[in-house]
Amino acid sequence: MQSLLTQLLRSILDMPGKFIDIAMTDPISAVLILIGAVLVGLSSAVFGYLTLGAAVSLFVRPGSGRSPPPEAK
Repeated sequence: MQSLLTQLLRSILDMPGKFIDIAMTDPISAVLILIGAVLVGLSSAVFGYLTLGAAVSLFVRPGSGRSPPPEAK
């Protein structure tokens, strides 16, 4: 189990160098890596923002939001 964890950490540390090697082989590879990083970064930021909003809403008073519109008679 420890060797598996060691291999995982080593591969994570080696990953940036491998991405740089791949990006330097071809300009299209660099553009694709950049687009992938932007897509992952934006989706992670949106998910983090939504998660933070959900966590904050747990601690906010229930009556502090907007009230429902009055019912028509």
